[in-house]
Amino acid sequence: MLLRKVVLFGGKGGTGKSTLACAVALRLSSLGKTLLVSLDPAHSISGILGIEPAPHLREVHEDLWVLELDAKREAEEYTQRVLRLMEELVAPQVIKALKKMAGYIASSPTALETASMHKLAQLLPHYSYVVLDFAPTGQLLRWVSSLTYLDEWFRFILTLASEKERVDRFMGRKADLVNALEERKKEVAFLLETLKSRGVLFAVANRDPLSLQEAETLLKEVQFLPVYVVINKVEGEVLRESLTVPYVEAPYGLEGLGKVSVEDILRIVAV
Repeated sequence: MLLRKVVLFGGKGGTGKSTLACAVALRLSSLGKTLLVSLDPAHSISGILGIEPAPHLREVHEDLWVLELDAKREAEEYTQRVLRLMEELVAPQVIKALKKMAGYIASSPTALETASMHKLAQLLPHYSYVVLDFAPTGQLLRWVSSLTYLDEWFRFILTLASEKERVDRFMGRKADLVNALEERKKEVAFLLETLKSRGVLFAVANRDPLSLQEAETLLKEVQFLPVYVVINKVEGEVLRESLTVPYVEAPYGLEGLGKVSVEDILRIVAV
């Protein structure tokens, strides 16, 4: 596997975390094939990079690939697939009710997080560096917690599905639900182990109490990978006990992003 590092950016909205994600991804692309993914429903990385929206994976600079992930669309496709596979597992009236609720199921937080995990598990092995830009703190915490408890959830569902599979084998019928669930369970396990071994989270804050408080929350709550607080948009005296990024006027487009000083972050990432 090519992958060296998975870099996560989180923190309070407005701190410049998406700008840092773009600047770091741009710099990492000079070291190897790099993927920048926006997991924020209010995507901003295309605007920061000065490119057209990127709902589909595409190369925007040499060895820099960008994707603004539509987790809702991914979740809808997966929900429909699972419902088709469940048609012989539960009563017809239950399936009918579930199909009516499919839109709500696909829009639920867990479904959206699981859909994004599915896509990332497919993409990670093909890049040297992967940079993930999350929505503000709450979404990142929910995504991380979902990743850790989904393994147990899949164990429970697979137990139920396996009982149905035994009946299908006895009746000479083919059942694909267990295989589909096993596939998703393996993806979640792969993603969790990859983040544990190659992941790092930068909690971005400014010099204000609220953003610093949210950064401290990430530092406290995220336990399975290293977390560093980064003070962004620093003007005047630089606090060397912290990772800092000086303020840059209009750091947009490839040229503007090249002016963002992310050396403190690269010293941790580019090893």
